[in-house]
Amino acid sequence: MMKTALSKIFNTPFLLILLAVLVKIPLFFTKNIQEDSFITWRVAKNFVKYGVIGFNGDERISASTTHLYVFITAFFQLIFGEGFIYPVLIFSGILFAIGSWWLAKILFPNDVMKRGFFVLLLNITPPALTASFLGMEYGILFFLYNGLIYFGLFKNKKWAYFLLPILLLWTRIDTVIFLGIFFLGDLYLKRKINFIYILGGIIGVVTVVGFNYLYFGEIVNHTITAKKIAYKNLLQNNSLEFLLYQWAYYGGLIKKYGIFTFLLFVAFLTFLGYAIFKIIKNNKVGSLTSKVVLVTILVFALIKITLFSFFKAYFDWYYWLPRVFLFVVILYYFLNINTWKKKSILAVISISFIGLYFFQMVQSYTIGYMEERQRMTIAADINKDEVGIEKSILLEPAGIIPFYTQLYTYDEVGLVNARINDEMLNDENYWWINSVNKFHPDYILTIAKKPGDNDSFYKIKPESIAQFDHDYELVKVYPIAKIHDNAPIVLKLIYQLRPIGKDYFLYKKRTENP
Repeated sequence: MMKTALSKIFNTPFLLILLAVLVKIPLFFTKNIQEDSFITWRVAKNFVKYGVIGFNGDERISASTTHLYVFITAFFQLIFGEGFIYPVLIFSGILFAIGSWWLAKILFPNDVMKRGFFVLLLNITPPALTASFLGMEYGILFFLYNGLIYFGLFKNKKWAYFLLPILLLWTRIDTVIFLGIFFLGDLYLKRKINFIYILGGIIGVVTVVGFNYLYFGEIVNHTITAKKIAYKNLLQNNSLEFLLYQWAYYGGLIKKYGIFTFLLFVAFLTFLGYAIFKIIKNNKVGSLTSKVVLVTILVFALIKITLFSFFKAYFDWYYWLPRVFLFVVILYYFLNINTWKKKSILAVISISFIGLYFFQMVQSYTIGYMEERQRMTIAADINKDEVGIEKSILLEPAGIIPFYTQLYTYDEVGLVNARINDEMLNDENYWWINSVNKFHPDYILTIAKKPGDNDSFYKIKPESIAQFDHDYELVKVYPIAKIHDNAPIVLKLIYQLRPIGKDYFLYKKRTENP
């Protein structure tokens, strides 16, 4: 009965894609949405309301890393209004599922059951869940990556070689890494230079860079410039040991720096190397095209993980899709190459991946629970004052709170307001208090410590402390320990093993100074 039902679903692409989306819906109940998604969504909201790609009213700034996703989100906001979030997340999940279906058609062209299991199991891996439903642009990217692989490399459609590189580059400029590696895979398979593909890539780069320059007055997105300025002194430990720990932290699933995480990731890569070796050497299973695709995505995944981790890219979402592609190789090996007790292997793999599915659900719940009781609560508290763009805030990060309060925003990295970066360049040590004195934000939110405390990020000259206390009052503290202590027992245990979050301190400008 079960086999018949699965066979019917796997034979019907629509049903298979629908099921691949439905199994992710429980992620919504964790309330976990990636903070930076709200930056892109606010840029889209700003575009709809003011007709300007920016973050604060009519000020132009490329505060989002992705132009295409801004336009897509703006379209969803026009249709669904304030209720656009879940529709756009489901749209992202659908695109991811379609991308996995295209990949499955290449890897399992004649085996419907293997194809179906591949799609379902891949879609419930932790990086697939996060890439699909946490709000970032990676569902779109996975769709475009696999569209290029399927319609370009597999179907040899000229339009795909021209159009998809342009769309990829408009989604994220760092997709140039994938495009370069894919070019080598295409060259090896076709034995000739694909000039249409090169033209598409050139047009993609020229149009994105040209748009940035003409519209924003920048060559690259402002987010890149801001991070370069703000994070230049962020990494205190520059040792090879720490960099290797960081590589394993971002490449794997265990979110803890240390020797255990490093050794586990090395063991995983060793097995991955064995798997790809067996795939390449097996002449009975898999076409040359499928093997080239697997090698190409594996090389891309490892190069991106290594480059981004060693160049200090401290954002987990950069590594979601590389991790997905690592799982692609593992899944293919167990479904198509390892023939020892096939039914037993399928059962073990299915149980293992279901375990990973619940692992991600719990991890998302730990984050969502915290966000709901901290940043969302802060936004609700500020909104009691009936604020809007005419009031301002200085804080970090610039996601949830600015999105829900609509306050004019100065963020501590300068992602959404270049004036902060100017202050950082003027005074590396006291830029924060200089910004406070210059911009006079109506609200200030600090993390971990109060302004002026010992070892505080918010440095204040001794002579300026009295002035700050005169101008601002501490209206509320949001202690993370209280959230951890009041959490359900399962989350409380997880918080004890891996504490996440920090205290927040909300200050408000005094209306009547004493």
